[in-house]
Amino acid sequence: MLTIDNLKKKLAYFTLEIDELTINKNDYFVVLGPSGSGKTTLLEIIAGFRKPDDGRIYLNGEDITDTPLNKRKIVMCHGKYLFPHLNVRENIGIGIKDKKLREEKVYEIAEQLNITHLLDRKPNTLSNGEQQRVALARALVVEPEVILLDEPLNALDRLTHENLILELKKLHSNTDITFIHVTHDFIEAIALANKLSIIRNGKIEQFGEIDDIITNPKNEFVARFVGYKNFLKGKIKKEDNQYIFRGGLDIYLNEPYNEGDAILAIRPEDIMLVGEKGCRYHYNKYNLFDAKIVDVYHLSLSTVRAILDVDGVELICEVIRSKANRMNLRKGMRVKISISSSVVIQN
Repeated sequence: MLTIDNLKKKLAYFTLEIDELTINKNDYFVVLGPSGSGKTTLLEIIAGFRKPDDGRIYLNGEDITDTPLNKRKIVMCHGKYLFPHLNVRENIGIGIKDKKLREEKVYEIAEQLNITHLLDRKPNTLSNGEQQRVALARALVVEPEVILLDEPLNALDRLTHENLILELKKLHSNTDITFIHVTHDFIEAIALANKLSIIRNGKIEQFGEIDDIITNPKNEFVARFVGYKNFLKGKIKKEDNQYIFRGGLDIYLNEPYNEGDAILAIRPEDIMLVGEKGCRYHYNKYNLFDAKIVDVYHLSLSTVRAILDVDGVELICEVIRSKANRMNLRKGMRVKISISSSVVIQN
């Protein structure tokens, strides 16, 4: 539906370069990357606020690279783009010429987003979350084909953040609109996206289905960005028809790999705490280790993080709070751990 072909834009410290990217109709497509990686510039080029130095953009097969932004059927959505001199009602309806139709549609979308009580207020009297809802209403009311969301959940309190995620999911499921959303927050990305791209210094490192990226990160940067916390450097060896990673710890692998240098990445939740009495469940009998808890602390209301020393190797483990309480996890405690899953990264 939206295709980017050989796009280039020179920026201050790097060049934004997208060789090829296709976003399908009704995708919720998230561009995930650190600050200053080119995410907002990409949105501004798609919207028409900036011109690329090279390359083409196609919407439904039509070249829109030089099409004026008001004729693209693409809307940039962010609270910071509201007109400060207009009230909420006027901001939402600014793209509709017919007065009667404007009044009907503005009220309808305001009711849908639960902001009818804000219609006569100015943007500077609204909270960040309210401004984002108004921006969404203004985008939806003109029935675009694509909505661009530039860090829409940034700087919101936790409750507002969670509520807006639910509202975005609901809006997306109830329309045929394609959403393109940029963020630096992986949790936000996996809550919303059906397709994901990871960007660094203007280049897309990896894109595709979320599960594919999580289970098969292309490199260490991608792995870190999608939640891997433990990285061991070592070598893959084949011994007695069994593939083993040797690098501080010996980890038996479930799949064949090329022998040689590799990085083993392990997610914190894939390190299972077994307890002092040994295995009670069906853990991998090979990747079972003795460990000492170096530190333990609450990561969230539902998650506890334990820092482990395993034969001089530090590993980060995360467990649900109820299990941590049941095991009475504490600093200095001896436990057994099972590494249930890992990924191998090879160049």
